[in-house]
Amino acid sequence: MRYSGTSAGILAAFAIATSLTLGVPQPAQAQPSHSAETVRTTEASYPRLYQGWRAGVIVGTEVEGLLGEELGQVVDLVVGPDGRLESAVIEASGMLDVGEARFTVPWHQLMPGSVDGVLAYPVAGPDTLDLIRRQQQAASRPGDWRVSALIGQPANTAGDATEAGFFGTVEDLVFDRNGALKAVVVTPEPEGEGPYAVAWKAAALEPGLTSVTLQATPEQVKALGSFDAARMKEFNTARLNQGAQARQE
Repeated sequence: MRYSGTSAGILAAFAIATSLTLGVPQPAQAQPSHSAETVRTTEASYPRLYQGWRAGVIVGTEVEGLLGEELGQVVDLVVGPDGRLESAVIEASGMLDVGEARFTVPWHQLMPGSVDGVLAYPVAGPDTLDLIRRQQQAASRPGDWRVSALIGQPANTAGDATEAGFFGTVEDLVFDRNGALKAVVVTPEPEGEGPYAVAWKAAALEPGLTSVTLQATPEQVKALGSFDAARMKEFNTARLNQGAQARQE
């Protein structure tokens, strides 16, 4: 088991067309520069981030059906152009006898399972088979992108010619309980420091999700201090339920 309307000058609208079948993002429009001050004044402070969920923990969570049958396991997450968690990509269980088929379900439709740490998608096994067949022909939705396409990609910093450039690698993404993407976790290279969690508002995706640019200098990123993922609460279905209730209010 496991695993913005934004203001002008902070983040331009995403225009990334992603194939949900192949997970291959297409070029996006260039985004404007951000003020490095954003990194220091962002709402996504570490204490608040510690109340959220890491993508790397949500991925790997088991999913069961309406009758408690095994449907599969979360293997990826789909994020919308507004930076919100849209859906989960599930690899079908062998019990469904469909090979390595995958299907997506809306995030807001996932509920607490029969035991803590398991998600439930309120459909029966036969309905899941129909869903898998339909999605094999489904077109991708413009603007969506997959978490797996960004994890492991380079993270660059901004600044003048002597400061800008490669800083490290995208290690993880942090969402709040309502499914809003709040921060990108970056491990610097060479290793020995960090990782650091930089507010998503202070990050810009490069065309094709080839990298992410942090709108700050290396010194400003390091000034944030190390992000201690161990302080984050475990992903559990009780907290998922709290997030679902908040979305409905």
